[in-house]
Amino acid sequence: MDRKGTKRLYSKLSYIYTAILVCAISILVFYFYRSTKNRVLEQNMSYTSMLCESVQSYLEDTSDMADYIHSDLYKSDMELWDVLHYMSDEVPDYLRYRLNIYSENKNAEYKGIDKFFLDAFQAYRSLNHITLYSYESEVVTEYTSDGKSYRRKADADFKKRFEENDLAGEDYFSYIKEIRNPQTMQVKGCMILGFRSSRFESVFNYYSRAELVVYNDAGTVIFDSAKQFPLSRIIGAEDNNVLEHVLEAYVLKTHKAQYHALCYLKKNRASRVPAPAVLMILAAATAVAVFGGLFVRYHLRLLEKRLNRILDGMAQVMDGRLDVRIPLDNNGDELDLISGCFNEMCINLDEHIKKRYLAEIEQKNAEMAALQSQINPHFLYNTLEAVRMKAICNGDREVGKMLYSMAVTFRAQIKEADVITLAQELHYCKKYMELFEFRYQNQFRSEIECPEEYLQVPVIKFVLQPVVENYFIHGMRMKEQDNFIRISVEKKDSFQIIVEDNGKGMPNDEIAAKNRELEHDAMVKQSSIGIANVNRRLKAVYGDAYGIRIGKGPQGGLRVVLRFCPDRMYLRGDKPGKENYGNEKGNDS
Repeated sequence: MDRKGTKRLYSKLSYIYTAILVCAISILVFYFYRSTKNRVLEQNMSYTSMLCESVQSYLEDTSDMADYIHSDLYKSDMELWDVLHYMSDEVPDYLRYRLNIYSENKNAEYKGIDKFFLDAFQAYRSLNHITLYSYESEVVTEYTSDGKSYRRKADADFKKRFEENDLAGEDYFSYIKEIRNPQTMQVKGCMILGFRSSRFESVFNYYSRAELVVYNDAGTVIFDSAKQFPLSRIIGAEDNNVLEHVLEAYVLKTHKAQYHALCYLKKNRASRVPAPAVLMILAAATAVAVFGGLFVRYHLRLLEKRLNRILDGMAQVMDGRLDVRIPLDNNGDELDLISGCFNEMCINLDEHIKKRYLAEIEQKNAEMAALQSQINPHFLYNTLEAVRMKAICNGDREVGKMLYSMAVTFRAQIKEADVITLAQELHYCKKYMELFEFRYQNQFRSEIECPEEYLQVPVIKFVLQPVVENYFIHGMRMKEQDNFIRISVEKKDSFQIIVEDNGKGMPNDEIAAKNRELEHDAMVKQSSIGIANVNRRLKAVYGDAYGIRIGKGPQGGLRVVLRFCPDRMYLRGDKPGKENYGNEKGNDS
């Protein structure tokens, strides 16, 4: 019998399987590359949105600070009249006025302009300088945060910049607040409040994926991260609605009063996949191709060996030997079926072919009876987003911001992977705290500090929210206005997320009992279920050496320390999921 048939079959199957394998791997490589590219684009757009949102928040905060300082001046008659006399009187007359008021006043402390501005610098850390400008005498007095003041005559350059409302520079930007005589309502001068622009650089460094340009109506650049395009070209392109085309970028814009912020992400790098990720995809594809080719070759060799055994048995039967039996491999496939049927045929032939050979192949019918409809978890998120946009269109920005913060928190719970980055975790916690800022307006403030090099550190999600929520439920002093919570990230032998507050706190014996329960993962009190849950998750993922520790805070409240180590997570076999870093889109501006 001709044995060339098995070689031809082997070659055909080898070519077919190899072609299928190459096509399948190519499709998977293309899919993973496109998926990674879209994820990078989505992540970068999210960072751009967060950058624009943070800049808008700082501009709103400084504008509010200027309003608060201006209104506070009118709350104290002594301080207000001191400012009015300072701007209207000559220096000897002003000093005589102060001396007379001081001698008439029974209080030992004279509340004048110096003390007012010193209190303002202490209350608002972002305040860079305060300048008084008298319209009558054209005298300019600048007060700095170190308590010094500089009095001079207004020069032509200052007057020109004042008339153009262009009192800004690369390290500060200002708001002008006019001062009136409350009796005559005559404008005597103005107070120019200058704020530090270094915050823009800090925000840009925090979200460094996109570029940031901050400027005023007069065309003065306050901050420009790239310094690639002249401001005149940007303003001209914006007026002609071709800004994205000129910058070749995705653009987000915001403004407050006379200040504008422009965040743009270059399109040529918005979806650029990092080289390590490309190399990893190619390496994985190569490994799959090599091992797949070896598996196909091994499988075809076994198939060729089994076919040759069947052909040998047939050749012996053709020679007249009906006692030939082909051994079965018990693989349960068609070749075993052929071998079994061949052996049975030989038996039937040996009995003078009195029985008919029957072979039937039964079809397996496995069809789906019905498809169960699933609730789309994004329905609620999309509904919240629609409500948020409706609130913004109706002019209700606060409701819009609350809905946005709620939508970000909700979407993070239903969509994000179990392992996210510190930047995402801090961002979601910030959005969660913003909800309470609306609920307890002007009752507390918060701070989040994290070095830039730690932002991409992986961590299991939602370890901060239960701790912060525990503070709002049990620690916040509802009758006080100076509630404070601070979140910071440090790295010693492991990473630490520190949550400090000035709340009600706990006695030392209760703190010791809580720490014992946390150390042995045995907390059973209902009031601590959130902290117990986070502690149990940290220990389960990173090991028993990590978790939560509670102590006295430096300001009288609690100091909660969350310890974790990303390397330990990988040693335990955990892998980050499909991270979607900051994929909550939208802007509450």
